[in-house]
Amino acid sequence: VESLLRWRDPVRGMLSPLAIVPIAESHGLIEDLTLAVYRRVIEILVQWRAHGLDLKVAVNLSADNLASLDLPDTLTRIALDAGVSPSRIVLEITENRLMDRLAVSLEVIGRLRLKGFGVSIDDYGMGYSNLRKLKQLPITELKVDRSFVSGADRDSVLRVILGSSVALGHSLDLTVVAEGVETKEVWDLLHALGCDEAQGYFVARPMPATDLPAWKQAWDDTWT
Repeated sequence: VESLLRWRDPVRGMLSPLAIVPIAESHGLIEDLTLAVYRRVIEILVQWRAHGLDLKVAVNLSADNLASLDLPDTLTRIALDAGVSPSRIVLEITENRLMDRLAVSLEVIGRLRLKGFGVSIDDYGMGYSNLRKLKQLPITELKVDRSFVSGADRDSVLRVILGSSVALGHSLDLTVVAEGVETKEVWDLLHALGCDEAQGYFVARPMPATDLPAWKQAWDDTWT
């Protein structure tokens, strides 16, 4: 599962990360925001474990977070203090922002991997990475952007790009996740291509964390 930041503003309603994160970055508040989300995720993992759910959760990082050499130690301490292994957390970094400051980010990503965190390249295909750069990164996962996933069952060009992305990820021993899976036809295509994981409305719409245990039970009952 992936943690999604939403701000329930009393006047403007539900605000997405696109309305929140850039402002936090420009005002030097992104570290505080990231840690607030991360601490909440750790609390939720502990609650789910009490329900018998031992899940991995993806947490988005800003590329600005990767300028902090203290980040790996801070995230590790918060997790271990709650009895949560860092291996239950996958940290997602958007591809284009990462490649803009690759040299600065490499050391922090390496330390995160040594601590046991998974690291994912988010929105893969929308940035400027290439095989040489990807091989430099101690990552564990590629997330293929939804623009290459949605409609790939009907569009031969998208299908080729999607298949190539899955093959590339596997050639680098990475888990490949497809975003934006909204139909059974795309789900079946991903299965045929050997994609490892999928997320999107076909699986579930965003939900409060408290609703997930019941949803997971219903999902298991449907597919077993």
